[in-house]
Amino acid sequence: MASSEGKQVMGANIKRLLKQNRMTAAKLAEVVGVSTATVSDWSNGKTYPRIDKLEFIADYFGVSKAELVEDPQTISNSSSEEPVLMAAHWGLDITGLPEVERQRVVDKAKAYVEGLIADYEDHHV
Repeated sequence: MASSEGKQVMGANIKRLLKQNRMTAAKLAEVVGVSTATVSDWSNGKTYPRIDKLEFIADYFGVSKAELVEDPQTISNSSSEEPVLMAAHWGLDITGLPEVERQRVVDKAKAYVEGLIADYEDHHV
């Protein structure tokens, strides 16, 4: 993948995550500790984030680094261990569940955490 194409893919992924999380570039900039112009450059495919910022963004949105830098259509979710690791964080063993059920558990957990974050931001920001 050419460097400019990689920047465009990452930019599109950042935009997608912002939209999915109903978050502004300004808020992401504040959370990451960079300027809004820097987030704009990332999301418009002009520059890449430094690796420490990339890791922080992935952790913040609860996605893998691959989900930030790769085309979403090329990432295989079925082989990902992320749902199992997320469930393990809460002391659950979902390895024996069918893929559809594992994803349902993960989706509910993500929705719960997103609700907690939104409540916190409503009362503390």
